[in-house]
Amino acid sequence: MGIWSRLVGAASSDVPAEFVVVVNRESVSMGDDAQSHHRELRVRAGSLVGDVVERSSPDVRVQGWSWVAVVDGTVVAVWSLDHGVALLAPDRPLTVSDPAGVVQVRFLYLGRLDPAWLHARLAQGAPLDREALAAEHAPLARAVLERERREREAATTARLLGPTCVRALEHLGAVVDLHSDVLCRFDVGGVAWQVERSDSMIVVFGRGRRSPLASLRPVGLAERWVLAALALDRRVADGLDPLPDAPVRAGAEPVQLMVAGRARAVAGSSGAVIAQLRDERDVASLDLVLGRDLDEVVALFSLAEPRA
Repeated sequence: MGIWSRLVGAASSDVPAEFVVVVNRESVSMGDDAQSHHRELRVRAGSLVGDVVERSSPDVRVQGWSWVAVVDGTVVAVWSLDHGVALLAPDRPLTVSDPAGVVQVRFLYLGRLDPAWLHARLAQGAPLDREALAAEHAPLARAVLERERREREAATTARLLGPTCVRALEHLGAVVDLHSDVLCRFDVGGVAWQVERSDSMIVVFGRGRRSPLASLRPVGLAERWVLAALALDRRVADGLDPLPDAPVRAGAEPVQLMVAGRARAVAGSSGAVIAQLRDERDVASLDLVLGRDLDEVVALFSLAEPRA
């Protein structure tokens, strides 16, 4: 059965002059579930499918997001803010088999799959399998993201981490691969690390884990914590006591602290200084840097001395 066989039929005398289009869409997030996405439109009989899909298009309009339009159970188009309606077959007048003249239009959210790519794959006959399409698209998405990151790095002289922090990282063996105003990516002993800005927080990835090790604010705290975390890891690898002979300056810098998603301490913080850590062991790194500025942290771990 062709893609239009359930949508297009011969005109008859009992076809209503208007169709009722019942529109719904999938939610894009948990918060989006709080309200209904159901609505109804009235369109004249003989209206083109493309026009009906455009009139029904989702109210969530973000560049790069893809929606698949399903009319009475048949996938007919990809809709995006970037390209509008991209039909999967030549446009035709819309007719329905429902005697009441009701058409069901549903939009399925395909997220950040490139709309032009998605349209091409569906037009080639690829099944509407979200997981399979996402897996196929992933290498392309990574290539696009990498190009955008490189372009941003070249377009600005601003850097997320300051020169003192970067020199100390290099002293620990870091090889910086990319550094812009929102991202610093480096390798330490074959292990990838990444420090990136996400809204007001600085998120740290490393130790071969896919999920963040830490989320901190402000950037100065992130710089100090990353240096301490790497320095303690190195001390352990060298067979030393992980903690240097230095006192913890308790209460020197009020911070809102969470460990593994649970509140650990709130010491008079206004919320301006925040540390969210994945593992209990990383609290020691935080304790050492609180109340110390960046130069003190560098000196504490001898990160300004010539390398051996």
